[in-house]
Amino acid sequence: MVRLTRQEQLVLAMVVFLLLTGWAVKIYRTAKPSAASNPSAESAR
Repeated sequence: MVRLTRQEQLVLAMVVFLLLTGWAVKIYRTAKPSAASNPSAESAR
């Protein structure tokens, strides 16, 4: 079994956290597009 050092565990946890955060933001932006990121909303006015 592979044993990771404390520093390696911390780096791995940070990478997983950042991936999950990015995934959550992507899902949120797809579900609720804002007017700033939607150029067709500006031209509809």
